[in-house]
Amino acid sequence: MPMSLTAGLAPGVRMAVNGARFLLVLAVLTEGLHNLGLLGGARLDTFFDDWVYNGAEVGAAALVLSRALLVPRERLAWLLLADRIAGFASGDLYYTLVIEKMASPPTPSLSDAGYLLLYPCAYGMIVRLVGAHVHNLHKSVWLDGATAGLAVAAVGAALVLEPVIHTTHGSFAAVATNLAYPLGDLLLVMLVIGVFALTGWRPGGTWLLIAAGFALLAIADSVYLFSVAEGTYEGGTILDAMWPAGMAVLSWAAWARPREQTEIRLSRFAVMLLPCLFGAVALFLLIRANFVHLGVIPESLAAAALLTAGWRFALTFGDLVQVSELREHQARTDDLTGLANRRQFYTRLNGAIDGCHARGASFALLMIDLDHFKDLNDTLGHYAGDLLLQQIGPRLEGVVRGDAVARLGGDEFGLIVRDATAAAVAAERIHAALRQPFELEQIAVSVHASIGIAIFPQDADSTNLLLQRADVAMYHAKESRSRYAFYARGVDSNSRERLGLVAELKDALAHGGLVVHYQPQMELDTGAVSGIEALVRWQHPQRGLLEAEEFMALVEQTGVMRELTSLVLEQSLAQQRTWRARGNDVVLAVNISAASLLDEAFVGDLRRELTRAGTPPGALRLEITESILIEEAARVSTVIAAVRELGVELSLDDFGTGYSPITHLMSMPIGEIKIDGTFVARMMDHRPTAIIVAGTISLARQLGIELVAEGVETTAQLDRLRSIGCPHAQGYLLCRPMPAPELDRWLEAGGFRSELRPPVAARGSRGDANTPSVLAPDAASTPTPGRRRQAALGVAPE
Repeated sequence: MPMSLTAGLAPGVRMAVNGARFLLVLAVLTEGLHNLGLLGGARLDTFFDDWVYNGAEVGAAALVLSRALLVPRERLAWLLLADRIAGFASGDLYYTLVIEKMASPPTPSLSDAGYLLLYPCAYGMIVRLVGAHVHNLHKSVWLDGATAGLAVAAVGAALVLEPVIHTTHGSFAAVATNLAYPLGDLLLVMLVIGVFALTGWRPGGTWLLIAAGFALLAIADSVYLFSVAEGTYEGGTILDAMWPAGMAVLSWAAWARPREQTEIRLSRFAVMLLPCLFGAVALFLLIRANFVHLGVIPESLAAAALLTAGWRFALTFGDLVQVSELREHQARTDDLTGLANRRQFYTRLNGAIDGCHARGASFALLMIDLDHFKDLNDTLGHYAGDLLLQQIGPRLEGVVRGDAVARLGGDEFGLIVRDATAAAVAAERIHAALRQPFELEQIAVSVHASIGIAIFPQDADSTNLLLQRADVAMYHAKESRSRYAFYARGVDSNSRERLGLVAELKDALAHGGLVVHYQPQMELDTGAVSGIEALVRWQHPQRGLLEAEEFMALVEQTGVMRELTSLVLEQSLAQQRTWRARGNDVVLAVNISAASLLDEAFVGDLRRELTRAGTPPGALRLEITESILIEEAARVSTVIAAVRELGVELSLDDFGTGYSPITHLMSMPIGEIKIDGTFVARMMDHRPTAIIVAGTISLARQLGIELVAEGVETTAQLDRLRSIGCPHAQGYLLCRPMPAPELDRWLEAGGFRSELRPPVAARGSRGDANTPSVLAPDAASTPTPGRRRQAALGVAPE
């Protein structure tokens, strides 16, 4: 980032400003060299002392004014500084043009009025700049600034103010005017040093230049007052060049880019050490005052600095006490719910065990796990899940007053019931309390929970074993869909087996234990392969090949759905690319869960996999369940639109099981629907189901949507589907899912068995005069859309 603000100006304006800055520096340098006797000699005294001197101050005022006018940021602050420099320059001009020619100049004069305008304008500028860049500071930082400013002011008062007071004589107005300069400079130094503290002693270039400019002016004022008071002042020395030099430095500060404030780390070395040093300086001055009188003002300033430092240390000590108490509280409390956390719960559990051991008594441990909490997070978002957890804590404490409740992590809670015989009653009261709706941003949600109960010492006599057995009982309650369950030794082995499966599933994901099998779909008119569905399988080392239904619940519970979806997409799209390279252009179908479709990262992951595999538009269909359209239509519509923009078709799986509104087929870009296998099985002996299936086929044809009948297991089902005009079918009768190499051999052998293919004479005909129709009379004769890639894999025999 450039240091100068001129980088943002138009080229012509930038050139003018930079040129003026250069000329100003040149004027100050030549003035200093002349006053040192190194340039021009005595014959140019008038030129340098009157014109160059005053020109430099006027130029500095003009530069600061241009900064305020050209750059909106902190405009008022720099207008105040421009006004201050202009007032100083006007005082010098008046002195040059009028007072210098008087035989007996007045004290004070109008020049002093111009000079003294420096202070209120400078104070206002500093306050405005601090307000623009310093926000939300800790009290200790302000106290550090006050301590530093007071200590420096005390030193300045001892070195400058007191000697000036004792050597200044004359009228009251003259004395007051002379004292106004060192007092104004002291206050100015206090403010600047205080600002350094507010920036964490990292002020940046702008504040360093401001400090340097004001320091030059303060030094010049102090030396001038000493010289005048002692009668040793001589014009035309290097002292006279210090005032325009200070103005020039301030003008450069105006055009420097201010340093953006960052968070002040109170633990930084400088932030901790420098206030101590300034406090030590104030203490030194007070000790020194016992031996040498420094004056009322420096001693008062030093005392004020020391008191402020003491206030700062008292505040720091109080903060340390609060931090210690807060850490102790946080170590025992769950931040989200305000309940005891796992560590505190273990302490209470150990205390309960020790107390019951001593008394020979018993108690019950309840493990409470919310049902389908992950689904709520996926549906409404984690913020809504947090709101629910925040309300559950007080709800649980309200129904089990006097007993220890804790959040153990996620959506799991623990409860100690001192009276073991009341465990079942407590569980029922918890269920009743959770059934009352929770308000989550204008959405009412009821919650169910699974509760596991273990009794001490009947079920276990140690903390870890009691927790483990309450956990086993909780999983048993969840699997049996009961409200609560007591620990029983018979279910322990099953729970251990399930816990082992969780670890094995994660290992299978990481090391290739999950594989993809492929099931072809038949074009019923031709007997050709019209599409292939990718189905995930788990090749378990002991249990053998597991279908998705046997482990998908574990996938959802362990939160690895995203990883599983990425794995299936990667493997299946790579296999499809291999088929395309052999000339087999086939539509691939992949199942996508509701959690994946609601995952914000899903579209990005899908785009990456499509690009990696070089998948053309229309070659991939994502199968989604109709329940997500019913429950989450508003949330998934944006995701569905983004998926369609990638050239990916959508298929509505298990159509009919959730009673999908027809409006979703018209409002969502659905390219295919799949009739659930339960309808295919029942249509053979249940006329209403047969009418529904035939009506769905006609509806899909009218809407231009592809249709696949799933679960075809008998030739009678196949013949019926073919007779009512079903375009595509899939099921174990046609072909079971198989690994890619086995599918390749199946295709080379001719694909579907010949007895499953339609007779040659029947090809191209679709529909039946006796087919029940729920649409217009001509619906059955509407031609099929033909959007599938026909006979992509395998060739139907002539």
